[in-house]
Amino acid sequence: AKLRIHRRVKTQSIARSKHMPIPNDQKMIPQTPILELITPLNSICTGWDQSEFNAGRRLVRFSKVQDGRKLIVSCEPIRQEDYCETDTVISCIYREDTDSCFITSVDVIYLLERLTNGEFPVEEKNRIRRNLEGLRPTTVSKHKPGYGDFFQRIMEFPDPKPRNIEKDLKVFDWNLLGQALEKILSKYVRPHPFMCQRACV
Repeated sequence: AKLRIHRRVKTQSIARSKHMPIPNDQKMIPQTPILELITPLNSICTGWDQSEFNAGRRLVRFSKVQDGRKLIVSCEPIRQEDYCETDTVISCIYREDTDSCFITSVDVIYLLERLTNGEFPVEEKNRIRRNLEGLRPTTVSKHKPGYGDFFQRIMEFPDPKPRNIEKDLKVFDWNLLGQALEKILSKYVRPHPFMCQRACV
């Protein structure tokens, strides 16, 4: 199973706080991470070349720098041939009939995992999906009128795949990504520079 192994490496860097007591020598005043996106997300939706339109997506590589409680995040478009599975890369997906760009919930959760240095258990992923419902995602299904072709295109993307298995999935307007990240990160506290724990909410 070579594909996206880096997504499935288990770490101890993120956990719900009630399940992992913090040693006394690591305790600090809990502080919510502050997200600072230095790349305008709407810039990712412009300036596509023909190969990106033909592919139906633009690959976007994210980088982060942690400065205390501040999480400084930037991103840049990359070409398919420059993709490396150890990088943090997600898909900005183009829907031709509406001339708009989207991101899948799978990629949102993956990006959050990479930003917080951890892997969410299934229970946490489901909680995140529920929290993101407020951003009014669209359900894409091969059986939903008007969405069959879009669904099929997403299913056929090569690595990095913006979905897990072939089933209905939720997509968000690309320009809501910053809001989605802030919404979820606001529910986490960072009591130690190398550990991100979920706040008791």
